[in-house]
Amino acid sequence: MGASGSTRKIVVEDQDGGGVVKISESVVRRIKGQSDREESSTDSKQQTHESRPSKPTIIERPVYYPAPTIKDNSRATQEIEAFYQEKLKQLEERNAQLQKITTEQFAKAVKEVEQKFIKQTGTPVCESIQDKVYNCYHSNPKESLNCWQEVGAFTTCVERARQNALARRG
Repeated sequence: MGASGSTRKIVVEDQDGGGVVKISESVVRRIKGQSDREESSTDSKQQTHESRPSKPTIIERPVYYPAPTIKDNSRATQEIEAFYQEKLKQLEERNAQLQKITTEQFAKAVKEVEQKFIKQTGTPVCESIQDKVYNCYHSNPKESLNCWQEVGAFTTCVERARQNALARRG
């Protein structure tokens, strides 16, 4: 019983409400985990000393406090709400800072892209021949092959302009 590691539960109720519970020595031995042999030897000693009453062991029990009142709950709720409102405010400030940094980085990236690509616009080439091609296509909407001479002249002009630009860079 005691040494075998029993799984019994002991429930002690205080019916007097005094906060003190009296238990016998045999219960104390069982709680301490002493073996049956020790119990039988102490039981025989107790039988010989029956005339003398044993002193009860006192175990203190925890004191339970009354549940918090509604006023306490509302105050605690307000404190919790204030705490989380502060956390929310801190998160919003942090988010605003991150958004500002991200916006600045985006603007910087846009500026770099503009400097690399958009700013490099060239002067129009072969504008007069381009106008002739447009007018030919406009006047012959269903007969585009009639504009082959204008398109060929425009292609030759653009190729010469490209070759001249490469010659200037190189």
